Amino acid sequence: MSTPIVKPQLRHLLTAQIKKNLVTMMVVSISAGVAYKILVVDKRKQRYADFYRTYDAEKQLKIMNEAGLMQSYKPSKK
Repeated sequence: MSTPIVKPQLRHLLTAQIKKNLVTMMVVSISAGVAYKILVVDKRKQRYADFYRTYDAEKQLKIMNEAGLMQSYKPSKK
C-alpha cells in the first residue's frame, strides 16, 4: 500500500515566506542593535568617562600655548 503524494502549498506561499522572513529579520536586527550597544557604545562611554575624570584642560592649554600651537596666542618670553 503506497501513501498518496502530498501536494505542495502553492497558494499564499509568498505571504507565508514574507511573514517568516520579517520575523526572522526583526529578531536579527534587534539582536544586532542590542549587541552593538553592549559591546561598543557602553564601553566607549566608559572610556570617555575614565579619560575626562583625570583630564586637566588648563594643563593641556598651557602645554599647547608653550609649544606654539595656538596661532592667536603669543607665548610670553621668559
